[in-house]
Amino acid sequence: MSQESVPHSTAEASRRRILQFTGAAGAAALAGCFGDDNTGSTNGEITGDEPMTDRTFTAPTSVLPDDMQWNAANDSNYPDRPGFVVFDQLVYFRVTTGEFTAGALADWEVGDDTATLTLQDDLTWHNGEAATAEDLERKLHISLYDNHPIGNFTSVENVEAVDDTSVEVGLEADVSEPIFLNSIQNMELDMPGAQYDDILAELEDDPESTVLADFAPEEPIGTGPFQFDRTGEQELVTTKFEDSYWADNINFAEYRFRFIDGNEQAWQAIRGGTVDALHNIFTSPDIMASFPDHVVEMQQPANWGLSIAFDHEHEHLGQREVRKAIAHAIDREVVAENSAGGGDAKAPVKTPTGIVGNFDDSANDWLDDPDAFEDYAGQNTDRAAELLESAGFSREDGTWVDEDGETLTFEYKVPAAWTEWVDAAITINQHLQDFGIETNLITRDDGVYFGQDLYGDTGFDAAGFWWSDGWTYPYHTLNWNLNTWDARNVYNYPETVEVPPKGQPDGETETVELAPELEDLVGMDADGDAARQKIQDLAWIFNYDLPQLPIQEKVDQGFISTKDFKVVDDSDPDASVKYATTFLPRVGKLVAKADE
Repeated sequence: MSQESVPHSTAEASRRRILQFTGAAGAAALAGCFGDDNTGSTNGEITGDEPMTDRTFTAPTSVLPDDMQWNAANDSNYPDRPGFVVFDQLVYFRVTTGEFTAGALADWEVGDDTATLTLQDDLTWHNGEAATAEDLERKLHISLYDNHPIGNFTSVENVEAVDDTSVEVGLEADVSEPIFLNSIQNMELDMPGAQYDDILAELEDDPESTVLADFAPEEPIGTGPFQFDRTGEQELVTTKFEDSYWADNINFAEYRFRFIDGNEQAWQAIRGGTVDALHNIFTSPDIMASFPDHVVEMQQPANWGLSIAFDHEHEHLGQREVRKAIAHAIDREVVAENSAGGGDAKAPVKTPTGIVGNFDDSANDWLDDPDAFEDYAGQNTDRAAELLESAGFSREDGTWVDEDGETLTFEYKVPAAWTEWVDAAITINQHLQDFGIETNLITRDDGVYFGQDLYGDTGFDAAGFWWSDGWTYPYHTLNWNLNTWDARNVYNYPETVEVPPKGQPDGETETVELAPELEDLVGMDADGDAARQKIQDLAWIFNYDLPQLPIQEKVDQGFISTKDFKVVDDSDPDASVKYATTFLPRVGKLVAKADE
């Protein structure tokens, strides 16, 4: 997968790649201390052994630096990875310990009626102005106008700065603290008044205005540990921001982003030492074997993976029986094995329920009776044929046709640069063609794929997508599939579905309105019995109706050269904050070696 490749998320982030993942995970692993060799790890911050240096840390970007614009709500040419160091997120999340940790927010409290968010008191914009609660209020207001998911439980008139550092969010619905924090933690403090006051004023006058999506600043005013310095044709240069509250932990002068187009160039760059890191990129064992010994792999749970998104308005794919037949005709285990290239970075989805946890089977821990859910396992072509025949299809000369004699055929689109998705799609295509469904695999340039096929007017029959937006708590993954802007507008999933009782696929169906079901779950105790039962009901809807077909779950692979830098082992909890290449410098766990 290419360096900027991560899933979109929710309504705001239908124009935004997901920047984080959340949820509860296992216990923290122990970390050691820096050694004298090129590996080793530490839990400490910079000490006298790591003095300030003039070193430059270089990593890839897939956006041409001269084309970059710095409004994340604008689809075109926003540089995600540079954005991680130029801006601070409100909070960060350690996936291996299930802990939220401070970002631009120093503190937070979620009560019954109000959530109070408190900024760091020494937070500074890169133009030298203090970042205050007014800036956070502006960010939240604009996000709400932009249909951010916090709109599920608050509104613009209930978000107010109450002093220099604190904002109160009036809650209009019950919401548990984990869901509230999970909903805001991919937000960055990235909308200074100098650039966004006029935009907010126009949105206040006309909430339907496109002014936000059209805004394309050529230079950012950030809050993060590195500030914009300059761009060239192939490189963005950011320099350490001395007034950042992270500054004491950072001992290198520059963070550069070099334009790299595609996986092959990225691998060559880390081999040749022209970059010090690759943020996240699928890399098979044979490719890793070609890297120098001083390059270390940093694995992070991704909590998402490849799915097939169906256009639910498609003549044939809009039929549940066809979607189910496709699920039975594809062997997900073979697909995952082929796309993993002999490595362990892919796991087949065991039972499609919209719940992550396929590497360790923890997805089934949410189900009282996993056997009541259809697993669509293996390649059951007899069951697939039965489903199609029940929907009026017949097989003629090896090809399935409908009652009108129309061939069951569709195009399956994937982004060409996402190499493991292409490998998976080749296998999927072969399985479906062998079964008698005429499919046409189409690979697309990233810009065309995201700009026209998924989020533009061209559309698709079926497309490679992500069945989770990176969160592990089931509310988020189920809401993502059943009830988000993307569900309604990208793959045209309906607002209501007809489903039988849980565990009774042949039972009498009833109409379920999806939005209220998800809204009920928002306010429930995340660990309570009521939430568990609601999650199973929603997982049943997913399993029975297949809004998408999850294929596999992935691990993010990053790489860091330790020739000139020291970095903790990926068992360190801070290494599980996405991404190690952009978060670890903040906490002094990716540091430059002393200049020679």
